[in-house]
Amino acid sequence: MAHQKIALAHRGAGDLSSALHFITVARGTATTDAPMQKVRLDTAHGHILLSDSATRNDGLHVLDKAATMAARFGLSHQLASIENIKAMSTGPSGPVNR
Repeated sequence: MAHQKIALAHRGAGDLSSALHFITVARGTATTDAPMQKVRLDTAHGHILLSDSATRNDGLHVLDKAATMAARFGLSHQLASIENIKAMSTGPSGPVNR
């Protein structure tokens, strides 16, 4: 969980290289296969990928997979967050490019 938060902090600061490094660490050291944890990690990973135009399509793919899992397990709050992230990326100002 800590690496995921660090990854998102780096994303927020515009340091996508570090963000990808830390989300990779978070995904590699996950201690459970619980659907909630998987959806959270995939959502963070997709959000980071979506932040760069070069990996935008990969981000959408990861978020779509996370949304499918969230819906399957009734994780409505996470599903709403995923939809919000996707909507923000294609809002009136266009895709996020950092």
